[in-house]
Amino acid sequence: MEQLSRLPELYGQLPDWTQELIPIAILLALIGVILVRLPKVELGYTKAFTQRRFMNWFPLGLTYAFLYMGRYNLNIAQTAFPEVMTKEMYGTIGMWGTLIYGCSFVINGPLADKIGGRKTILIAAVGSAVMNIIMGMVLRFGYVEHLVPVFSALYAANMYFQSFGAVSIVKVNASWFHVNERGVIGGVFGVLISLGIYFAFDWNSRLIKLAEYMGFTAWQDKVPIIYFVPAALLLIFFVIDYFIVRDTPSDAGHEDIYTADASEGQAQLTVLQVAKKMLTNPIILTIAAIEFCSGLSSSAAVSCGTPSCSGASSSRRTRGRWTPSSSTTGG
Repeated sequence: MEQLSRLPELYGQLPDWTQELIPIAILLALIGVILVRLPKVELGYTKAFTQRRFMNWFPLGLTYAFLYMGRYNLNIAQTAFPEVMTKEMYGTIGMWGTLIYGCSFVINGPLADKIGGRKTILIAAVGSAVMNIIMGMVLRFGYVEHLVPVFSALYAANMYFQSFGAVSIVKVNASWFHVNERGVIGGVFGVLISLGIYFAFDWNSRLIKLAEYMGFTAWQDKVPIIYFVPAALLLIFFVIDYFIVRDTPSDAGHEDIYTADASEGQAQLTVLQVAKKMLTNPIILTIAAIEFCSGLSSSAAVSCGTPSCSGASSSRRTRGRWTPSSSTTGG
């Protein structure tokens, strides 16, 4: 008991990065135990198939997580050099990104159906990487005289490519998972989304501190790193996804599985037919309304819980007004 009572004291003596890492490690270990202990849905898959399926969805999920790192770095950038990017500028840039992000799904959803999720996740990775590199170069060389229009255009383009992420995951995994398995894999990808937010805020913040530790004190020397590193990671996973991720089991040398979803045995529908089915389905409309509300609340928490409202008051809120979010959490 005495040793247990000393745990908080010992924990407090650990370095800051260790204190932050331990809870995440415990959480991931707990999730792993839960997944192992969950009732198995026996569908007769071979070990080779399940191993190949893991190799398919795991890098896909990490790519999605690193997309978050290249999305919310705008939040960290505003915190790092508020004298250059004010809260109002941040809000304007984020507004255009959010607008393009939301509208892009109307285009990119059908496009993913047409060309496949593998190609669209590759487009997302390389497109977002290129936009992050350009934004990093803009900051590195101090082209901030017209920061709002330049960054609004670049961030909006970044968010267009970011919008491929969610549709790619849904499209690819639909062919690899039976409907009875999709709840578990959906939960796993929920964890990966949270991991992406951790990358975005914790890793990017630590990259700023690392640059300062290395002697880079001027904002144009330290801030670009939070654009270049996510871009490098996305390019690495572009290569990994190119060689590993496949749209269907048959593309990877396995037999396609029976998924038991609504698409089985149906003819290919047009975009208008799909839209009509969705807009006349009360269940879909109810889910859409719920997602709208949850997306608004979560985005407000992410946006106003860190840079755009930090320092505005002790409760970390803006003085009587909302600041537009830089993106939609979970998308």
